[in-house]
Formats: sequence, C-alpha cells, structure tokens
Amino acid sequence: MSKFTNFEGDNLDNYLGHEMIEIKENYVKSKINVKDHHKQPMGLVHGGLYSTLAETICSYGANFLGKGTFVGVNNNTDFLLSVQGGEIYCIAEPIKIGRSYQLWECKMYHDEKLCAVSKVRLSKIK
Repeated sequence: MSKFTNFEGDNLDNYLGHEMIEIKENYVKSKINVKDHHKQPMGLVHGGLYSTLAETICSYGANFLGKGTFVGVNNNTDFLLSVQGGEIYCIAEPIKIGRSYQLWECKMYHDEKLCAVSKVRLSKIK
C-alpha cells in the first residue's frame, strides 16, 4: 500500500486543513474549507494557496504507484475566479507520465465553477 494516501503527520497540508478525498492511479481529489488565514489582505484566497494545493496533490499522484520518488520542479497556476469563502475542490490528473518526469494538471473548483488551473512538472530524484 502506498504511503501517499492521506496527509498524515506534521506537515503543511494538515496545518492548512487540506483534506484528501480520493486517490487512485492517475487521479487525485482533495478539498479545503477556506478560512481567514488562507486569504490575502484584500479578503480573497491567496494565490499561493492554490499553488500549494496543486503541488501537493500532483506530487501525491505522481508518487502513488511507487515507481520512484518524484518532486515538483515547476508549478504554473492561473487564477480564473476570485474566492472569498466556502470550499475549494481540487482534481489532479496526469498529462504525461515518463520514466524521469511527469506532468500533471490540477483543476480547482468553487461552487462547481473552475477557479484555478495548475500544471505541475515533477522530476524523479530516486
């Protein structure tokens, strides 16, 4: 069984309140309940939160099958819709799985509307 099935332990995702919903081959789904500490001074969800959510579930997806250790080396996030509260759901799926790198896409939704999209490239380090 893969150790990449939840966010157990003392880590950033537990601190933020990021929750794993489902993980399986080529698919990861998670969510976060937006709190005040997730927001920038203007009252909107901070862009860094979206990037963090995407990097996490793309990394978990890349490492889930146990075919090496993959770490993020590039994260490009586009913000499409401002969010002030509620829940953000994240769904990540691979675009390309190679021997030495993987490219994943994470789509994030608020009230069933697409609010951000990230592409995360991961390299195999061992």
